[in-house]
Amino acid sequence: MNILDEPITYPEEVAAFDLEAQRDAFRIVALGDSTTLCARQEKGARWPDLLQAACGAGSAVVNAGIGGTSSSLALFRWHRDVAPLHPHCVVINFVLNDSHIRHYECRSSYVVQCSFDRMDANLRALVDLSRGLGAVPILWTPPPVPPWKWETIFKSDTHLKIQQELLHTGAAHVARIAGELEVPIADLWQRFPELVDEFPGSYFDPPDGYHSNGHSQPIIAEEIAALVKGLILPPQTKAK
Repeated sequence: MNILDEPITYPEEVAAFDLEAQRDAFRIVALGDSTTLCARQEKGARWPDLLQAACGAGSAVVNAGIGGTSSSLALFRWHRDVAPLHPHCVVINFVLNDSHIRHYECRSSYVVQCSFDRMDANLRALVDLSRGLGAVPILWTPPPVPPWKWETIFKSDTHLKIQQELLHTGAAHVARIAGELEVPIADLWQRFPELVDEFPGSYFDPPDGYHSNGHSQPIIAEEIAALVKGLILPPQTKAK
């Protein structure tokens, strides 16, 4: 069975995207998991929406996030969900699921879960695929997960500690890959606590610290926008 026959449905914004209508726009695809989809936030309050606002009317940000998926599935999705949009920039993040954040679940889509060596290969491939389209890849990491004990999942402090170590290692891998490949990175795993008055403060909804809430979305958008806005060219010089 094709992995996309699970089914892994089209992200809503990818399905609705009209390339011809956006031919003159600077097209940005946000490719990721639930921290990109941001389904817990209202449309307009998600960081890809705020990125769109920050980049201005000459840009078009398409949210291609699917919750619970890894960078392995991103490779399967690339020619369906990304390449047809002819993006100028692809913003990529799969740290939570690439770091075994879902190791306690069993679901067929998680057959594409990652080891760190596989994550490394996947991210390098996604960078190459982006550049092959003439698009600039940008990597980002989510804010660090607060050390809350999610009782229904982490039944011991040891279990929680292992998960925290996996996440920290995964984020460090992404930062290393970005450096080696000279890819811009918004490393919120490292920077977020320095960007807020108090961490974790009001930026996460306990007990699930994996998904930063509406207070965090503008901060995430601002950090990514700082990298994207410098790429946006005048209309007459944009790639077609």
